[in-house]
Amino acid sequence: MENITEERIEGTCGHAKPCAPGLILPVWEPQDVSSCTKTFRAFVYLVAMAYLFFGVSIIADRFMASIEVITSQEKEVKMKKITGEPYTVLIKVWNETVSNLTLMALGSSAPEILLSVIEIIGNNFEAGDLGPSTIVGSAAFNLFCIIAICIVAVPSNEIRRVHRMDVFWVTVAWSLFAYVWLFLILSVFSPNEVEVWEGVLTFLFFPLTVLTAFMTNKKTGIFGQRLLSPLSYISFRRSRTPRETAPSKKHSNIENGISDVTGTLLGTNATKEAFDEHRKHHLDILRQLRNEHPDLSLEQLEKIATAKIVADAPKSRAFYRIQATHKMMGSGDLSAKLKVPEKERESEFSRPTTPILKPKVITVSFDPANYMCLENIGTIKVKVRCDRGSFQVPSRVRVHYKTYPDSAQEHTDYKPVEGELVFEHGEEEKEIGIEIVDNDVYEEDEQFFVRLSEPKAIMANNESQSLPTRLGAAEATVLVIDDDHGGAFTFSSETFKVAETAGVFYLNVQRHRGARGAVTLPYKVIDGSANNGKDYVAPDPSELHFEDGQTKATIEITIINDDEYEKSEDFYVELEPPIWHAKNQVGEGDADGRPLLGDHTRCRITITEDREFKGFIDKLAVNANTSLMVGTSSWKQQFTDAMTIEDIDGDGSLSVKEKVLHYVALPWKLTFALIPPTDYFNGWVCFVVCIIGIGILTAFIGDVAAMFGCTIGLKDSVTAITLVALGTSLPDAFASKTAALQDPTADSSIGNVTGSNAVNVFLGIGIAWALAAIHHAFKGTTFKVESGTLASSVTLFLIGAVICIGILQWRRRKSNVKGELGGPNGPKYLSAGIFVFVWVVYILYSSLVTYCIVPGF
Repeated sequence: MENITEERIEGTCGHAKPCAPGLILPVWEPQDVSSCTKTFRAFVYLVAMAYLFFGVSIIADRFMASIEVITSQEKEVKMKKITGEPYTVLIKVWNETVSNLTLMALGSSAPEILLSVIEIIGNNFEAGDLGPSTIVGSAAFNLFCIIAICIVAVPSNEIRRVHRMDVFWVTVAWSLFAYVWLFLILSVFSPNEVEVWEGVLTFLFFPLTVLTAFMTNKKTGIFGQRLLSPLSYISFRRSRTPRETAPSKKHSNIENGISDVTGTLLGTNATKEAFDEHRKHHLDILRQLRNEHPDLSLEQLEKIATAKIVADAPKSRAFYRIQATHKMMGSGDLSAKLKVPEKERESEFSRPTTPILKPKVITVSFDPANYMCLENIGTIKVKVRCDRGSFQVPSRVRVHYKTYPDSAQEHTDYKPVEGELVFEHGEEEKEIGIEIVDNDVYEEDEQFFVRLSEPKAIMANNESQSLPTRLGAAEATVLVIDDDHGGAFTFSSETFKVAETAGVFYLNVQRHRGARGAVTLPYKVIDGSANNGKDYVAPDPSELHFEDGQTKATIEITIINDDEYEKSEDFYVELEPPIWHAKNQVGEGDADGRPLLGDHTRCRITITEDREFKGFIDKLAVNANTSLMVGTSSWKQQFTDAMTIEDIDGDGSLSVKEKVLHYVALPWKLTFALIPPTDYFNGWVCFVVCIIGIGILTAFIGDVAAMFGCTIGLKDSVTAITLVALGTSLPDAFASKTAALQDPTADSSIGNVTGSNAVNVFLGIGIAWALAAIHHAFKGTTFKVESGTLASSVTLFLIGAVICIGILQWRRRKSNVKGELGGPNGPKYLSAGIFVFVWVVYILYSSLVTYCIVPGF
């Protein structure tokens, strides 16, 4: 108790400090007011603080969007096969572990970090309680409450395990060390004082954390690098924009499929095997979708495949943070953007143009570099583009081309070609015609390659003068889709309506994928509320005959008009397995090309009264004009999105909750719509502006939180570990919950918490205290930091952290759980309850120590 008495004498255990002007806000005068007035002022401060936190979460949404763009940047990597043929792929510039511990962590922790730095600067480089206590309090909420929420959120019949335990343990070790180090510099090395070396070393632990996590990642398996598609692989049905075709400034050469550039913090080695596996994965998805939806066109399959690849791709921390914030402010679900037609996403306002400096080199490349065609196309045209860069002089460009077999063989599947293209002055595009062999035997989809080599350019008026040339996308892939299948038979829809005055209903049956051989297609007509012979007359016999090459046949059903008012009567038509009359029913390599049924093999036909049918058509025409929200990459679209109320729950109507969320967030959304779109300079402009905006809002939050505390007599350290920590961490809680539900692993929901806690200390406290210690060193004074309350808070957090991490490991090894998140209800709620209990104990004990009711550590 002697310590408590001494602290009371020094004044550290007295009442909260009196209200004083903040960094931005003045004091609410007069200060000597009644209790009712103080209560009203406290309520105003509390509402203002909540609304400012709401604003920070919304601008953090834009901030995380810019970080997602930055960390998704790609670079060209030139590769060579063993045969010496070059080709180009794109790889992610940023290693995933590095991005999670740097920009991603900064995005989620920016308010806490900036609050600590701004408080130091606003206090003339003197220590305050709000910033450091917010960081420790936020860490406690992150580790105890967010993980508890994630444990409970996962259904009891599912579990989520941390996949990358190596990286997880590195971040756990650093997060625990961060708070051990904080205790040491407060209470051991130089009690109640922070020296320059302590502050600087605290900050330097941040790059060490990133480096050790990266090295662990690199030495224990491929994790950070995600290999992307080859150049021009994004879409092979549209011309690429100048931005997409612009050559990268940095290239890496890979001999025999291995890069000669070793892995760095921004990228890792790309191998030929990984690239081939990636391409094979895309082809497998396309073939799987063809089997699941045999009646869809190639264009439809391409859109579905693209959406599936994007939906199945691992989601970043930024994605879940943005997803959570969108729902908080009534802006809908990000995944809905995948359903937007390509032509709408590529509108004139969707991608602002920026001037691109063309290089002084002539580039010859395939554009596009991937093709898909049916076997009966005859001749496919492969396009080659010549980009003369910034050259203005007349020139003649030559390039050699040749086809190479892969799964498709020469003469059997295509006619090989070899030759030279000549681009005269003014010519930018040439075509290589390749004849596709159309046989009568079913075979799997096959591909071959066309490669460019030996580009040469000379001046048209001086053939002795050559110009610099290079190859861009030097390899084109041609996928040949077989059309010798017996066909997939389907209706165009599962529901049809016909007026009873129609007389005859013509029901079309379509034959997709192939049309080889004659086929008999049995079907049956089944009564519903409409009866055969009374409301309609079914054909007899019930079968269709398709000749070789025939792709459509019609079932004619007579509709009986009985002059009675019929609201709705229906019957069904169901297709049965087709009978193939082809002589050779075995394809190449025993491939199965027999006819089969498609997606819609049973349809319902509803007989309606004629006026109702007209009403149905009118209603359909109105609903067809409904459009889906698209992503924004221009100021116009940002303001459009800000003004739009989204149907968050997807029930087709706007609820009161959705309207309230929208209008409450509207001032913030309109304000932050002024931030430059993320497409500008690869997201860096948006990044910088958002940092400034978050800093300004954080300064307001610091002032409001301090004035709220002094108004009700609450100390800054207590306000920080409760209200401020909760306000800055709630968006992360929603994001982690979403990640726990949608991710197959617990890495995003748990691993990011531990990494963020370490970054908070090393950046938030490291930068602030290093600046203050250096400032005082230049003045010849010392930087004083009262260790009592903060050291006790840190110690209690460490004890709770060890307990909770131990529980996570117990859950991972327990036979009936075997995962950090989810599992049976008993262990799940017991674990979550312990986490929450530890957090409550931490808050209570830290508050009691602050007011010297109990002794500290």
